[in-house]
Amino acid sequence: MAARTDHRTEVAERGSFCFAQCSCGWFAPGRRSRDKARRDAAEHQDDPDRAD
Repeated sequence: MAARTDHRTEVAERGSFCFAQCSCGWFAPGRRSRDKARRDAAEHQDDPDRAD
């Protein structure tokens, strides 16, 4: 089994939008809700191989 890489996510703001991004290159669509962007990041960390 391959070792899992460390996924470090963060929520960034650009104008009135927030989006989650990860050290692996993944990013979520822009959201007006910071809470939804945080949930996007948490979901990615729970299952980084899931296709959104």
